[in-house]
Amino acid sequence: MGRWASRGCYGVAGPTRWRRYAADVRFELEQRIPAPYDAVVSTSLDESYQRSLTNLPPLRNREVVEQREMEDGRILRVTRCVLALNAGSAVKRFIGDEDPAWVEEAIWHPEESQWTWNVIPEVAKELLSAAGTIALAEGDGETHRRVIGDVKVRVPLYGGKVEGWIVDGLERTYQEESRRLVEWLERENA
Repeated sequence: MGRWASRGCYGVAGPTRWRRYAADVRFELEQRIPAPYDAVVSTSLDESYQRSLTNLPPLRNREVVEQREMEDGRILRVTRCVLALNAGSAVKRFIGDEDPAWVEEAIWHPEESQWTWNVIPEVAKELLSAAGTIALAEGDGETHRRVIGDVKVRVPLYGGKVEGWIVDGLERTYQEESRRLVEWLERENA
């Protein structure tokens, strides 16, 4: 189950109300994947598995742009994602008519059993930033996955609402990806 909390709210105090200009929201998601650690790691690094994840709700589209081993043994994966978002007209004033799209650059650090990821927005670049980690750990025949991320939206008054949509979307995507990972492993071991 995921948790999120607003941290570091910035703005100015007006004579009648507080106006938020930017907020930093941290979310954490802990999952137990009923599969051995080595199988989860190798499948997570399997490019054909990654390319099968084209439609992870609530993403409208997910495409692996690049995956390669770096000189130091780490793995770089670049994916492009488009979030299906039904935002109101007030939010559309800031992000435009396009659904939010971004490129995610993720690096697998084998020594730490951890991905670090960074989001590079294509829509409203100056208004959104997000980054985090995905750690994998072995445990009694299963794999523990812990996702931690920080999302910041710089939209007056609506930033917190947009952050909530983004965090909810990310959590649902990670849940769906976990379900598909288990299905993939079951098919591979059948």
